[in-house]
Amino acid sequence: MSFDEPRLRALVRGDRCVLRPQTYFVAWNGVLTLVYAGFPPVLAGIKARLNEEDALPPENFGSRWPKTTLAALHDDAPPLSLAELTRLRALCEEKASTLVVRVPVATLSLVAYDHRGLESVRERSDVALGSAVDDSEPSAAEQARVRGVLDEWSDLETYLPRVNAPGSRISSHREASPQGSTLVAFIGTSELRELVAQFRSAVDALLPGRYAWLDDASLHCTVRALG
Repeated sequence: MSFDEPRLRALVRGDRCVLRPQTYFVAWNGVLTLVYAGFPPVLAGIKARLNEEDALPPENFGSRWPKTTLAALHDDAPPLSLAELTRLRALCEEKASTLVVRVPVATLSLVAYDHRGLESVRERSDVALGSAVDDSEPSAAEQARVRGVLDEWSDLETYLPRVNAPGSRISSHREASPQGSTLVAFIGTSELRELVAQFRSAVDALLPGRYAWLDDASLHCTVRALG
């Protein structure tokens, strides 16, 4: 891998922890995401240590709040109308009520990828976390950061241009993606995948043919990009 794996493994340490799914969300460029309540203390600590490493690039804004990218608009999809975005937000909020699950994080993965959606991985090295489980909730600062993101769509008329801004269509997660490396938690729980499948079916019924969905095996929460 292109990064210093032994050094990174020394920084990726801590007890096992859990991610708390909070809601579905339409991010900028229309990307559909599953948003968590905030990085739990274990992952926040790992991020803080990585951010002190001069050899790593500065952290991207997109990984400062925890989420799983589920789908992106097809490259040729028309822009969403305000009415469509209103209905999509209502669907996200309705399906969020079913997210009464916890996502265990026992392993983090150092990944070198061909495509940033992680459907094509060149190398993967897993790092096991400790045997104890830290079930602590995210800090107030972590939760506030997530609220700041979600607050953006409280005014959908103002938010709509960001949803329809060019970029981050499905090809940018697949064949048009540059190679890179990242630290992630893969989301492998069958219960969560079933909930995501129900959300996917509901979105496809609401907006047929607009979204391309990433493969279940690729679903992950980015802790931090590595290069």
